[in-house]
Amino acid sequence: MKYYHLIIILLIFQSCNTATLSEKEANNISNLQVEIIIEDGTNQNSLNKINAFLTNGEKSIINDNIQIRLNGKPLELFVRTGNYYDKYPVYRTDELERRESYYFEIILPDSTKYPIAFIKPSKITSKFNFPTNFSLDKDYTFDWKNNNLTGDMEIWKGVHKKDNPNAHSGGRYAESTIHHTIKNDSGNYSVQKSFYKDSLTVADYLKIRINSIENGLINPELMINSKITFDYVMDKTIWVEK
Repeated sequence: MKYYHLIIILLIFQSCNTATLSEKEANNISNLQVEIIIEDGTNQNSLNKINAFLTNGEKSIINDNIQIRLNGKPLELFVRTGNYYDKYPVYRTDELERRESYYFEIILPDSTKYPIAFIKPSKITSKFNFPTNFSLDKDYTFDWKNNNLTGDMEIWKGVHKKDNPNAHSGGRYAESTIHHTIKNDSGNYSVQKSFYKDSLTVADYLKIRINSIENGLINPELMINSKITFDYVMDKTIWVEK
């Protein structure tokens, strides 16, 4: 029985994906790796999210005495618990007002403060025109103008089975996902009608995602692979005509 308990303890220990760091380690910025993701999109008045992840290069760090600030205001350390005792900490905020620039600092347990990241994202001028529906008998075409981003585009579909209209499936990671890069000031793109059907299924909707990423400045004293990105994401769902 004692060996069984020992195995359980070892499994719990091995599954733990977080670290707290010793006081000495936590007060040395070179022991920290930071990844900051700012995501913007088509919300009318706000960003989608601001997340900052802190690790030691291998494990996520949970330390209430380490604070990350954005433009002078502290982010909240939020910890989600997963399976097998794993925890997923993230510094985040619900104050998602768009700003001209984003400046991040870290305050360590000994109260020392360091700049860690800065980004001033480009102002998006792109205008995309997406017809709201598509016909199974015609190619689906959308266009754009005043484009100033290089966008990686993915198009996938939700489908139902021809022999069972109530059986729905499909998703972004299907083999049939279309990949394309948008970089011209103006232009258009057509999804061929042959994409809508195969021998077993028929499309219910098309999902279009256009994604553009900018990188910002990072404090070189942080661990290698630290980064800050501004991720502009546009999602559109286009339904088949009824």
